[in-house]
Amino acid sequence: MGRRSLRTQRRGQVARAFARVLGAHGRGGATIAAVATEAGIAPGLVHHYFANKQELYEVLLDELRAEFHRRVAASPGEDPLDAYVSAALALGERSDVSAARAWVGLFAEALSDPVLFEKVRRAMDAEVAHVERRGKGTLSATDASAVIAFIVGALVFGAFAPRKTAGFAAPSLRRMLTGLRRV
Repeated sequence: MGRRSLRTQRRGQVARAFARVLGAHGRGGATIAAVATEAGIAPGLVHHYFANKQELYEVLLDELRAEFHRRVAASPGEDPLDAYVSAALALGERSDVSAARAWVGLFAEALSDPVLFEKVRRAMDAEVAHVERRGKGTLSATDASAVIAFIVGALVFGAFAPRKTAGFAAPSLRRMLTGLRRV
């Protein structure tokens, strides 16, 4: 497998800078100028790598999903569902608070952008299928949907009330999974 192109690497760097800005300042503060400053590049380079802000959101979705799946894969010996829960919600060295807040900004933007909405919807469908596969026959599609709904809800709640939610989500979801898993 060949190396990623410099353009692909730069787009990823800018998308990660966008995630940090979006997570810290919300949609209104996630300007091209702020993203360029965070990435350490001139604003014109953001426009060189991305046609518009919509494309930046779309690439951010791909980057957030790829990084999340790398965190999931980082625990090969762990129960597949526990690894998924840990990557999504657990606090610790693998957690990414900036990404969690960026997800919330991405969801908010998707509500007003039909193209992004459809991409997020397809991503959620893929995650439901992913959870169902990780359950290895112990979860129905409905139960896998409930897991994703819990994760998304915890991300949104955590963005607005971080002190009230810190540390509750992963243990609570694990208890919920114990009840949902079919024997």
